Amino acid sequence: MINQNNNQDWPQKPTEFPELMTPVEAAMYLRLDQTGHTPKSAIRTLTYWRDRKELKATKYARRVWYLKKELQEFLITKTEK
Repeated sequence: MINQNNNQDWPQKPTEFPELMTPVEAAMYLRLDQTGHTPKSAIRTLTYWRDRKELKATKYARRVWYLKKELQEFLITKTEK
């Protein structure tokens, strides 16, 4: 199935996001799939935010994961005041 942005690279968007997300799920949670990103470029964007200490990730089992709570905190800090 093609996602809303007609980009076939993205998987089907979950109806509910788990508490622990893969980088692609995290990108979709932040709606980067709707801003012209590909999954690869969205992961680079998440890495950029992590490197700048704006977004926290969890690393284990040689993989990077994102907690929903951390993504919500990130959105709060990005929200205009």
